[in-house]
Amino acid sequence: MTTELAREVRPAVLDGAVRFTARFEGRKSQEFEISADVLREHFGASDASADALLAAFHRGRHEILSAAAETLGTPTSGIVQLGTGDFRP
Repeated sequence: MTTELAREVRPAVLDGAVRFTARFEGRKSQEFEISADVLREHFGASDASADALLAAFHRGRHEILSAAAETLGTPTSGIVQLGTGDFRP
């Protein structure tokens, strides 16, 4: 399955989390959020600033998109939260 960042919506920092839209197989789109805690602990963000969080997000993009793909088919009525349990230590 192909999972990629939606090109029309750039990842952005909102309320201490990075919000992004993933597109699956070029068709289905879903919004996600990944917390500053995950980006600091798992992806090495140096602090909770927007620049540091986005840099960590882009460094871990492939792993983050893989975790997002694992949620496909999970019923949701909004934004899917990715937390520490979605990533291997």
